[in-house]
Amino acid sequence: MWKVDVVTRTGDFEALKDEWTGLADRSPSSTVFQTYEWLHAWWLEVGSHLIGRKLHIVTVRTEAGELSGIAPLMTSYWQGTPLRRLTFLGSGASDYHDLIAVPDSAEDVSAEVYRHLAAYGGWSIGDFSQLREGGLWRSLPPAPESGLIYSDFVLEKCPYLPYPRPQEEAWDLLLKRYSKKMRSHIGYYDRKLRSIYTVQCGVVENKADLDDAMGALFELHLRRWNKRWLPGVLGGARTQAFHRRVASSFLERGWLRLHYLLLDDDYQAILYCFAYRDRTCYYQGGFEPTLARLSLGSVLTASAIRRSIDEGRLEFDFLRGDEPYKERWTQGCSRENLRRVIARRGPIMLPLAGWAHHVENMIEMRFKDFMHHVYSRESGKKREREQEGEPGK
Repeated sequence: MWKVDVVTRTGDFEALKDEWTGLADRSPSSTVFQTYEWLHAWWLEVGSHLIGRKLHIVTVRTEAGELSGIAPLMTSYWQGTPLRRLTFLGSGASDYHDLIAVPDSAEDVSAEVYRHLAAYGGWSIGDFSQLREGGLWRSLPPAPESGLIYSDFVLEKCPYLPYPRPQEEAWDLLLKRYSKKMRSHIGYYDRKLRSIYTVQCGVVENKADLDDAMGALFELHLRRWNKRWLPGVLGGARTQAFHRRVASSFLERGWLRLHYLLLDDDYQAILYCFAYRDRTCYYQGGFEPTLARLSLGSVLTASAIRRSIDEGRLEFDFLRGDEPYKERWTQGCSRENLRRVIARRGPIMLPLAGWAHHVENMIEMRFKDFMHHVYSRESGKKREREQEGEPGK
């Protein structure tokens, strides 16, 4: 019933654009990170320039030739060894990965993909990270008869803010959930900014303003992280080219929400968000570090949430990472991503992959502990300023 093909060339990837877009539109579990616009931009600007990366996009069609599923995969070297790793396109940049398929054919598509992987000899380990709750790939592991074995590992939390109902009262109902201190915090700094500066708060709506706003995002993001002697995630030239391409195509599709805060006509804060289906996703932000005491991030995040509510979205997704500021907004509401490692039956590969996962996780946790230490030091300095009568960050 099914025809399975593999796309290995960039030109053939581009030829799938219209079919890919139509399939993603019909796949209710797909996120913005499974769109053609996101993955094609990543491959052109980042993936194709990384040593050893090769496209391995698996397509599943009906006998009549209709596209029913896509596994957007690639191969690379695993852990610096000659072993080949099979993983998702966009790894490292995407917060959620998944198979793309319509619900009534998802199980068949998944089985065909696993059957192909079991027969294909170009990989040693399958490493599929950032599988979100509600995703197809996460809910459809390889069956025993596929000849593949797997292990799942819990990854990081993904905090999110579901909006209360009814929609027209959601913002007021949200404020009632927060402490008196947080409600006062949001209002105080908005008034404080307006007493000092001419304030403009909005979103980029045309390409004439997009280039300058993205440049401001990169600059503010880097200044914030460089102050902590860290590079940030938006510093590389290829990474910036990728996000400029994504922002341009997302603006055309109506998915981009590049929120800005202008103080006396200068960009001082940017939130890089995506509005896709029933959610707004907060991907990255940049804030002027010398104005940290004025809580620019809180003011702009509140504005972004209110706009999301007004648009009829159902939630504000802070994506992966359990940073303290996300906890303040979501009050502990979160989901967890999974990492699924698969291998052919045998005594070596799966345990080896599990060991590598635990080593990577240990390194990541130590880095996060370091970042929490940095944050705690900054919070301590904030409390000292507040005790002296100066507003905190």
